[in-house]
Amino acid sequence: MGRSNSGKTTFLEKLIRELKQRGYRVGTVKHHRGTFEFDIEGKDTWRHAQAGADMVALATPTGFGLVKKLAQELSPEEITSYMPGVDIIIVEGMKKGSQPKIELVRSAVADAPVCPVEELMAVVSDLPLSLGLPRFGLDDFKGVADLIENQLIKSSDTAQGNVSSLREDQLKRYHRNIMLPGVGQAGQLKLLNSSVLVVGTGGLGSPVAYYLAAAGIGRLGLADADVVDLSNLQRQILHTTADLNRLKVESAREKLSKLNPDIQIEVYPFRVTRDNVADLVCQYDLVVDATDNFATRYVLNEGCMAAGKPFIYGGVLSMVGQVMTILPGKGPCFRCIFREPPSEDAVKSTADYGILGSVAGIIGCIQATEAVKYLLGQGDLLVGRLLTMEGMSMFFQEVEVKRDPHCPDCGKLE
Repeated sequence: MGRSNSGKTTFLEKLIRELKQRGYRVGTVKHHRGTFEFDIEGKDTWRHAQAGADMVALATPTGFGLVKKLAQELSPEEITSYMPGVDIIIVEGMKKGSQPKIELVRSAVADAPVCPVEELMAVVSDLPLSLGLPRFGLDDFKGVADLIENQLIKSSDTAQGNVSSLREDQLKRYHRNIMLPGVGQAGQLKLLNSSVLVVGTGGLGSPVAYYLAAAGIGRLGLADADVVDLSNLQRQILHTTADLNRLKVESAREKLSKLNPDIQIEVYPFRVTRDNVADLVCQYDLVVDATDNFATRYVLNEGCMAAGKPFIYGGVLSMVGQVMTILPGKGPCFRCIFREPPSEDAVKSTADYGILGSVAGIIGCIQATEAVKYLLGQGDLLVGRLLTMEGMSMFFQEVEVKRDPHCPDCGKLE
């Protein structure tokens, strides 16, 4: 960042080229304080927006650009959810937020940074500033690239699956894991180098995400389009009264980051559909179904079978819950059990019959346990075994389920 006419865009051009030459995938955002327009007045897309379109896109043979109306400005964390698949996102001109900031201070324009010094990680300037921060010359884009690489990219290796040894604080944090038979330090490293996508951050997703974060799963993905409602708080323990009307994934990320700053948490504030499921599941080692509807479960099942990704199903209603672990080609999948979606009239939800919060907690804890066992390669998984819990009598029952060779999702898998 920097004042107008400070030369920050020119410097960024050089920095982007340098980071690209080093093999990094770079995303950029230009932050502008003025009123946003979809296009130049009179252009086709401008006319679409004037007619009331909430989203406007421009498609060409070589690119696709999408613009969406917003009720309020996106936070830096929300911006990242729109730019998956990059190693670093550079936002030019955004002063708000807790993201690392580097300010360019050119003597011809200013004599001091605009941002408070405590918010800066470095300055780029032709002035002899003594701020107790790294200072780089106006042409030292390689030095800035080194700083970004060492402090932001390489330091996140824990979350990227490149951890080769445990730090002293990690040995203490994960001591109870490490003591377990068959785990040890090698097993904890497996967890730190693993990734799990949790779809749903409600009654099931809350305990699943909490325990996976506590266990030290290096990278967690959270997908959910909903916002926190007062009726959620009876069972969705990731959220508090202060989070009402907030995106669930943002609320969840805040709590999980405080619980375990070791891990990387990626959020997807949208519904998982057939259009995006392949891109999502391919980024993770395992997927946990913490949803509350059949439509999304069928999408997840199909996407995971196609990608060869393990899938842990969980469902709850009233005082009853179910769990099953699905390994593509090694046991039955969700569609093997429930071939066709039930009719809308037949589907009942927690809004119809209620749900005891602790029942969702128990099922979510079992799902988290299955996920950790799979990642460690330990224990007997619930493959081909549908575990059902009836909370009123506290009765657990396993139902053996066979794979359907004619299943449209997994029948052709070997």
